[in-house]
Amino acid sequence: MGPLAGTIVCDFYLIHKRKLDIRELYKGHRIYWYTYGVNWRAFVSFLLGFLPTLPGFAHSIEKTLDVGDAWKLYTFAWLFGFSVAVVSYYIICTSISPPTESLVEFAVLPPGKVDSSLGTTLEEDVASDHKVEDVAIGEKEIIIESRDSPV
Repeated sequence: MGPLAGTIVCDFYLIHKRKLDIRELYKGHRIYWYTYGVNWRAFVSFLLGFLPTLPGFAHSIEKTLDVGDAWKLYTFAWLFGFSVAVVSYYIICTSISPPTESLVEFAVLPPGKVDSSLGTTLEEDVASDHKVEDVAIGEKEIIIESRDSPV
């Protein structure tokens, strides 16, 4: 669970800086759709945090299994996995392959969920695929009307 938590925490707080477009999270093939639906950066960071602890995990199941001193790392598996995943995901996303398509300038939040620390600019030209919906951007809340739906 440590590598999974480390990857999620790093992505939300360090890479996206708490700025997500909530409307895009639940739509396929949009800004949060990665290669074949898999974020390879997250997968690699998870494996880097998880694989070194496998010998210790195997030793915890079968005590007669000789894994040398690798079982000692398993004692701190959660903290080790979390730390390695955070560092590796950060390095991958900042130096090797930045996920530029999923970075947004301002957070788009559900109605009534306004957080002033996420920005204060209001974008008027945000398009919607469906009917009228409330969208909070920065400190202000706006109503977006779709051109396709009668209001």
